[in-house]
Amino acid sequence: MLRRAWKPIATATFLIGTPGYFYYASKQSTFDLAVRVRGSDGKPAMSTRTFSLLSSRAVTERLTEKAVSSAKTLAGGITWKHTTASVAANDPIEDASSDAVIKRDQSDPSAPGDWLFFTVMDGHGGPHTSRLLSKTLVNAVVLELSGLIPTGKPQDQSQGLLASIRSYLGRSPAPAAKETPESVSLAIQSAFSKLDSELTNAPIAILAAQLRQQGKDKVLPDLSQHPLGMPSMLPAVSGSCALMAMFDTAHNDLYVACSGDSRAVAGIWEEGASGKGSWRVEVLTEDQTGRNPSELKR
Repeated sequence: MLRRAWKPIATATFLIGTPGYFYYASKQSTFDLAVRVRGSDGKPAMSTRTFSLLSSRAVTERLTEKAVSSAKTLAGGITWKHTTASVAANDPIEDASSDAVIKRDQSDPSAPGDWLFFTVMDGHGGPHTSRLLSKTLVNAVVLELSGLIPTGKPQDQSQGLLASIRSYLGRSPAPAAKETPESVSLAIQSAFSKLDSELTNAPIAILAAQLRQQGKDKVLPDLSQHPLGMPSMLPAVSGSCALMAMFDTAHNDLYVACSGDSRAVAGIWEEGASGKGSWRVEVLTEDQTGRNPSELKR
């Protein structure tokens, strides 16, 4: 799902990631919860388990244990700040995140301004896909957006594995159309789709290239001996959700892209005529899951 949100974007706080659930009771010390387990026959089953309630202090300590705050001051004195916090549900943690501030080039007709990226990847069968996305997703989107600049040249794809795969396969991005809200949305959507295709098809493409090099000898090559073999296969099979919020400060626009069942939520401070205000919460993405009727229909 890709959504272009409101403008302006001032006084907006975004919580991006997999939903978390917190339980509180003033008198109870435990609570019962139905959880999915694997039965003796190996099939999934439901079982009721008892969990201890954490104190408010313990919850705060756990939520802030890995909290990190960052600030970056750009030309003109504007300072962008953000904070990231994570709570591991398994070891090693399968999730990842990344952020970036991309300054518009002076040759860009929309300059001055910046693109601010914030991403969260919810890994599945291991951390391989989510970690790779944390290094490549923003770069893949920037690569597509660079094609919207009439006088600009497409920027290089991310360094590392994906760059090696693209170079090995001889692929390059196609130029896009003029920069408009619609074309920016399509560029982000295209970047998600292309990156997904690159990750899932990379092992097959590498295998096909190896077979072509062997000529008439059609013995199946051992990709585990190829420098890109295992590094390309592991991200292709483990999987991950991908959630990204992008601020376009040149036009005061917010774009949110989601692939999977992660969720982006905005908290907006609205000040009333009396000077007092209140927080309003709006969900920015739609969960892509079979439990969502509209997603199931799609």
